[in-house]
Amino acid sequence: MANTVMINGDKRKFMLNPDVKLYALIDAGFQKTPRGNFVYEHPLYNESPYNATTKLKMTIKSDLTSLTMVVTDPSGLKKVNIFKNKQLAPTVELLDYILKDLEERKILSEVKD
Repeated sequence: MANTVMINGDKRKFMLNPDVKLYALIDAGFQKTPRGNFVYEHPLYNESPYNATTKLKMTIKSDLTSLTMVVTDPSGLKKVNIFKNKQLAPTVELLDYILKDLEERKILSEVKD
């Protein structure tokens, strides 16, 4: 886990918003793990979520100080770079939408260099 993260292939960096609230995580769909961390998984699909070739996985530490964020294959075991394939433009668009939503909910903040 880290204070700032980058998705494989993306140029942007993200960090937890300093004003993140527990209820915002729950409202956004985060699930609490037995260890107290918060996990978010969202399929990145075009037509059907059941046929999704990739998914966004995020984990936020229980004390809301650090996070991990990665785009993986459907099994969740292998990192995938969706930015290098032009045919995955709709997937990138959906990822951007999800990240913007998490920013508006004050869960994430984009780090400006």
